[in-house]
Amino acid sequence: MNDPTGVVGPFASGEPVPPPRRRHRLRPLGIHAVQLIGMLSLLPIAASVVALAHLSSRRLPAHARQRGRPRTYSDASVLLIALIARLWQLSTREVCDWLGRWSALATACGLPPGQVIHPAQLSRRIRRLGPYPCWLLYLALVWGVLRCGLATGRDVVLDSTLLAAWTPQDPDAAWSYPTPRKGRIFGYKVHVLLDRLSRLPLGFLLSPANRNDLPFAYPLLWFVRFVLGLPIHIVRADGAYWGLGLVRFIVTVIGAHAIIPFNRKKQPLSRVRQLAYWPVSYLARAIIERFFGIAKCHYRLGTAYTVGWEPVLTQVCLTFSAILVVALAAHQAGAPELRLSPTRVLAHYQPVEATL
Repeated sequence: MNDPTGVVGPFASGEPVPPPRRRHRLRPLGIHAVQLIGMLSLLPIAASVVALAHLSSRRLPAHARQRGRPRTYSDASVLLIALIARLWQLSTREVCDWLGRWSALATACGLPPGQVIHPAQLSRRIRRLGPYPCWLLYLALVWGVLRCGLATGRDVVLDSTLLAAWTPQDPDAAWSYPTPRKGRIFGYKVHVLLDRLSRLPLGFLLSPANRNDLPFAYPLLWFVRFVLGLPIHIVRADGAYWGLGLVRFIVTVIGAHAIIPFNRKKQPLSRVRQLAYWPVSYLARAIIERFFGIAKCHYRLGTAYTVGWEPVLTQVCLTFSAILVVALAAHQAGAPELRLSPTRVLAHYQPVEATL
């Protein structure tokens, strides 16, 4: 459907986006899974993402191709089912039971009539699929958020959060540096670039918990500014991102204003005079801490039942994709102020078809 702004597609819109609401006066939308898949065209998006992943990845030689029985369930259906499970916080057994009880949902996910994938096979297929298609799905949803005007990228926030490893035997995890409040955590660290106005993630990177935050700011800012083409005006970050090299990169390359706290006893004021009044606007950076709280509470951002770099990255990609799906669904339903509240956007998990 054509839009007056010239943008075509399910994500097209040009209306101003109101800020999120904290009060509970707004009526819940109650969007169930079948409506969500049809509203956002998730199955065609998943199919396009999987096809692009197969085309762009390195092809296997002829002798390494898999033989035997052809696959009954497509990779696009597996990716979509994994996303649905992340949205409703379901295990593989629960989501497969939901598909078996609700035939309309199985059809919407692209499963053959009368057939439902087994939970063990679903887990194997998700691991075999890897994080690359999940990351491409996240990028497609970010592009949809930008097209519909939910995020502008003019004011961004940089920060990271720690994810405790599921087991101490995780070979890719590491111990973080000790802090007064949290101590040391064995696990991973997620570096996020957040749009401050919409409170949606524009980019993220994953690293072991012992890595410094500063080097990850460069690729995140470069990706959002030059790949996504967003006009970044203000970059907010905490003291972990302080460095004259990063300030010069933000000012000269990105063309934005940096708001980063620094120590006046160590830095001459003549060298950082443009940052002397950072406390005035530094409080707005606390929004990203609320975002991490929402992601861990309502979307279970973490490393539960995952061991190793690729499974953890897959879970993080699916979690951020679920956050963007909720925001797009709220926008399509005419209530963008509910984009950060999955409990009021999505319907309650009901496995029986008669109750929906």
